[in-house]
Amino acid sequence: MTGLSTIARGDESRITDRRRVLALSPDEWAALWAVHAGPGSAAPAVDFASSVVAGAFAGLQPGAGHSIEIVGAVEEEGGTRLVVDERSPDAESTRRPALSPASPFHIVTLPRVAGEIRWTDARRTRQAAPSDPAGRIAHGARSRRTHTGLRPRTAALLSYLAGPVSGLIMLVAEPAQPFVRFHAWQSVIALGALAIAVGVCYAIAVASLFFSANGLAVMVRVASGVWVLLLVAWAVCLWQAWKGRAWKLPLAGEWAEKLAAHTNSK
Repeated sequence: MTGLSTIARGDESRITDRRRVLALSPDEWAALWAVHAGPGSAAPAVDFASSVVAGAFAGLQPGAGHSIEIVGAVEEEGGTRLVVDERSPDAESTRRPALSPASPFHIVTLPRVAGEIRWTDARRTRQAAPSDPAGRIAHGARSRRTHTGLRPRTAALLSYLAGPVSGLIMLVAEPAQPFVRFHAWQSVIALGALAIAVGVCYAIAVASLFFSANGLAVMVRVASGVWVLLLVAWAVCLWQAWKGRAWKLPLAGEWAEKLAAHTNSK
């Protein structure tokens, strides 16, 4: 967890819609505070050389009992994830007479770090059970340990570098890390299938020489289209792996996730 420091918290913000906001500079902070507290209000001092500001706003609520809190900041591959706990009144509270509307908010500072700052809901974090394959794979991206000694996202990127061949190598080299094995399996399944499809198209094109010149032209165009699809999938997978994301290609991603989770559970 990364340290947070509360600037202000309460239920009387002038921001009446649900927001998650970052202020990365003095100008952004002054603008945010003016919207939150009113024009002419002086924003609390913040040292933006070492910190940034994050604000969570629940929006206008019909009465008391609603609350919102930024409960933590988790360091992970590619940046930081802010965890927000937003709560509503219990059943007993809702039966009481409604008071004046409230607009809960929580504004904090956190240390300035490299990478992207993302938001997540505390309820989703609590619901991510250890037995959930997607939860395990996503957690694996934050781990700094792999069997190869590489960072998980670096090992995942290498799984795609030479297509399915590097995926197979990484499956052998990394027997347990779920995030790396997910990307290795996806490389083998998706990029391997597309590479085979290209080879089949060219084989049919060669065979068509004996039957139809038009057939040759059609199969060459089909093979070229599959090549383009292969290159796009390869580039997107490289980028997502480098960002530390367990991004799934259609169909192949589901198989890769199941295979990676199955191996990790042994």
